[in-house]
Amino acid sequence: MKLVKEHRINLPASRYLELAFDPSFEKRISIEGMGNQACEMLSRAVDGPTWSMHTRVTPPDNMPGFIKKLVGGGFWMEDRRSHPKGAMEASGELVPSALRDKVKMSYKLRLLADGDQACRRIMDWEIEVKIFGIGGQVEKFIASEIEKGLDASARFFNQHGSQHSSAS
Repeated sequence: MKLVKEHRINLPASRYLELAFDPSFEKRISIEGMGNQACEMLSRAVDGPTWSMHTRVTPPDNMPGFIKKLVGGGFWMEDRRSHPKGAMEASGELVPSALRDKVKMSYKLRLLADGDQACRRIMDWEIEVKIFGIGGQVEKFIASEIEKGLDASARFFNQHGSQHSSAS
């Protein structure tokens, strides 16, 4: 399943990328902005030609019962993202703690200038769930959660991004 979502972010694209790889902003946006239970920084590198960041996120406990039975308790995801320095793009994948061989989620982010102090964030998602009989239902739930998270993150960037000082 493909999901494409676009938002106007009231920051220049370069500033958006700085914040997207800032550990303290990432934790705030994950917990305060998107309502996740936890966000843990596993690794971060922004000093070479490719920036990378690896976090572990525990989403809200709002899965339908049939999905909870599949994944069990203590569900979390790892977000592994990278960005070629100087480019107005990034990519990543979410790796779930359960059903790793059956659930694939990846994204490509593109930023386009929208005036001097804003950009358009375009996120192209690929979601694939290979579980006989219910894969489509699980994909729809995941897509709905991703869409809610993208809307919430855009609001958070627009409300808090200009006041946050970078941790480069």
